Amino acid sequence: MIMFFLLYGSILWSATCVSSLPAPSRIFMSARVGSSAVLPCDWRNVSTQSPHVEWRTYTETVFERRGEELYQGEGYKERVDVPEDHLLKGDCSLELKNVRPEDAGVYESFLLVRRTKRSLRTKRVFLQSVELSVDDAPEESHSENKAAACSAGTIQTSSWITAIFLLFFLLFTSFHLSVDHHLDVVERLAQS
Repeated sequence: MIMFFLLYGSILWSATCVSSLPAPSRIFMSARVGSSAVLPCDWRNVSTQSPHVEWRTYTETVFERRGEELYQGEGYKERVDVPEDHLLKGDCSLELKNVRPEDAGVYESFLLVRRTKRSLRTKRVFLQSVELSVDDAPEESHSENKAAACSAGTIQTSSWITAIFLLFFLLFTSFHLSVDHHLDVVERLAQS
């Protein structure tokens, strides 16, 4: 019985911790060699007047834009963009053209925000993580590309599913314990 309460307590603690931590979302996408891909990003929930967006892999800066100024990383020149008019509307999605096998990997987007109005120092605000897988088979038809684009993004929600599962488990367990307890009380009263 003590083991049960220890297990129950640890599950309750886990459920509390899992549901209180922010779940970073990663979008999984795939693209064919030679096609184009749009890595989604949105900054509308962050307050800034002149957006400065940065897209990075774990090893390098892929793209940066602040107003008309832009930087395209080595190997990405003339293939990446976050159009300025989209950025001003809160859409910081990275457009990647002529996808190559070496483009596969994790991309992260950040908004660079000045710490104060007069400060030159900026802080990096994480926006989105996108994992791109690249199919080595060259793009064969336009209809295949449309189908791939429609099914490209899936948000990973495993931590939310875990939290919901643990909550249902806890509710079921506490209900079951409550019924067992009441049956024991009724049984004892009947024997008296």
